[in-house]
Amino acid sequence: YIVAGEDGEQVVAKFARLGRISFRNIKNTRDYLRGRRTGSWLYLSRLAAAKEFAFMKALHENGFPVPRPIDCSRHVVVMGLVDGTPLCQITAVDQPGVLYSRLMDLIVRLAAAGLIHGDFNEFNLLVNDVGDITLIDFPQMVSTQHINAEMYFNRDVQCIRDFFRKRFQYESKAYPVFARDATNQTMRLDVQVEASGFSKTLQEQFEALLTSQSAEAANDNDN
Repeated sequence: YIVAGEDGEQVVAKFARLGRISFRNIKNTRDYLRGRRTGSWLYLSRLAAAKEFAFMKALHENGFPVPRPIDCSRHVVVMGLVDGTPLCQITAVDQPGVLYSRLMDLIVRLAAAGLIHGDFNEFNLLVNDVGDITLIDFPQMVSTQHINAEMYFNRDVQCIRDFFRKRFQYESKAYPVFARDATNQTMRLDVQVEASGFSKTLQEQFEALLTSQSAEAANDNDN
């Protein structure tokens, strides 16, 4: 939602209402929860908002192209309004190779900071008229030390490769590989986020809830 801030500035209020309402349109790729247990999905929504704000703040403070974080309360995150069009809505670009390289460089840059987005795709990338990129949506972000880090990294890379091949008929043999491009950290924003309050324990709780609720949703679909 676009809302007015205290000084009348237009800002974005994102409601992390995971489960019964949010993400129905991308249910097959991110089925966070169709929970019947109100406590679970409400707590999960609050964790998602807290995680989103913590990572957005750390990224913004370190010069990454993300929205300006303003505040977080309960399951609501407030951020600056970004000038850009979702990549999924862009049908043509003058130089697809240039945009492709910028996106791959951003994936590698995140990894150099100890982070993997986990959902790096055309729905979570905004591009403005001059080709500047803004990355959004951080509830699935993980550390490069995560047990499944290589899988998440390679999935992010493959999402961009697949999109560019299908949308722009562009395919490059050059792309990042986890073992080669994601193992040398120049900073550890994952550690910084943990120190800021979104602890490893909260991260584990969040992942456990996602796993249990996804399993419940799968059982519902089977029945």
